[in-house]
Amino acid sequence: MRTTSHKIAVVLAIVYFATLVAILFWPSPVDRPIDGALNHVIMWLHSHGLPQWFIGYRQIEFAANIALFIPFGIMLTLRLHRPWWWLSVIIAAAVSGAVELAQGIFLPQRFPAWSDIVANTFGAFIGAILVLFIWALRRRQILHNARVIR
Repeated sequence: MRTTSHKIAVVLAIVYFATLVAILFWPSPVDRPIDGALNHVIMWLHSHGLPQWFIGYRQIEFAANIALFIPFGIMLTLRLHRPWWWLSVIIAAAVSGAVELAQGIFLPQRFPAWSDIVANTFGAFIGAILVLFIWALRRRQILHNARVIR
């Protein structure tokens, strides 16, 4: 029997992957509706002392690609056995590469970039590391509890 938390996790995964597919295969750049406002905010930040090398459109886009794939890494890693956690990073790189290729072939207004593959893969890596960290904490807690019981 499936628990309520499992059902919620499945629904969240479906929503995440549907959103991810929509973002990755949207015919035009998904930030186009806000790029003017985003550039305005960036210029304001620069005028208030934030260095241009620190924050700019490319840095924000790179960070957004990282954040977009953190849940990807979490979900894949949770589906794999612990010794195979690294496969989630390889799968994320392959999926990201395939998406960039598809964007280049089928979506003329989108611009495939190696930096997107790097950012997406790094995001999945962060997600996988977060899962490994939680697993390590759980294992440590279980071992601690076993010692206390003795």
